[in-house]
Amino acid sequence: MQIRVLPGYRQRRLLLLSCLIMRYLLHASQSSEIPARQLYLYKVFHLYFLPRRPERNNIPLVPLGKCDLDILFITGHTDKVKDYLENMIQTIPEETIVITSCIGSAFKEFASLKKIFVPKQKTPLCVIHNGEPYGFGFQISDPELDFYNAKGSIENKLLSVYDCLT
Repeated sequence: MQIRVLPGYRQRRLLLLSCLIMRYLLHASQSSEIPARQLYLYKVFHLYFLPRRPERNNIPLVPLGKCDLDILFITGHTDKVKDYLENMIQTIPEETIVITSCIGSAFKEFASLKKIFVPKQKTPLCVIHNGEPYGFGFQISDPELDFYNAKGSIENKLLSVYDCLT
């Protein structure tokens, strides 16, 4: 039996028995996007996601129901994502971290500790679009659109849109 304790839950520890953890982190500066991000996540994973207590200026969205993925998705500006990882990498329970941010090579230092995926891109910058024409109420990046539109399982989508840093 595997027991995991999510970091940051002091009052009531959240124990997950024999299940995998999946979280989607959004920087607190993007909190107004939570409802639109929840819709995006529902369309991608077919699961409802609820916000939890912030972790170092990030709001975790956690799925309701059964989830067989051991993945932490982090979306945000490079400096904010890097700050989170520098301070939290030792306590992140997920084995795989998928980062949607610019300058993917900036996260190579964490590849010895976790399996890190960054967007496959021709340039170091993530192109951002108005999400409204695509049916999303937030500024959406090319990798997020590609992940949404990719075919197959979540693992196949991940491998078609993101590169694993080694």
